[in-house]
Amino acid sequence: MKEAVHADKVQLDYAAVLGVTSTVGMVLIAAGYIAYLCGLLPSAVSAEEVARNWHLKASEFHKVVHFPSGWEWTGFLGLGDILSYASINYLALVTVICLAWIIPSFVREKDRIYTVMTILQVFVLVFAAAGVVGGGH
Repeated sequence: MKEAVHADKVQLDYAAVLGVTSTVGMVLIAAGYIAYLCGLLPSAVSAEEVARNWHLKASEFHKVVHFPSGWEWTGFLGLGDILSYASINYLALVTVICLAWIIPSFVREKDRIYTVMTILQVFVLVFAAAGVVGGGH
């Protein structure tokens, strides 16, 4: 006999947001990749140049192909390869979106410990993504 699996409201909220945001992320990745490969938008770096320099470390690659580094890419969202790159960055932010979404649920449940922990997680992830906290790279 199967045991019933119980999920509380917060878990269901997180799962619902995760389902939507990850699906949107996959659609964006596919659309960006197709736009890049089909040449629907101009590119910062051609597919041939990427293939030619595939063996390089990321830091060397950026120098050779003059690809925007850090957050500079946000100024080039009209380019096909940058759009594809942006969709991957969006997918990396899905966890932050989900965590931020469930904070009000913890507040409503008066669960102070999880509220504080979740807020701190969101701040740490946002600061890390912004480059505020880093290992000196």
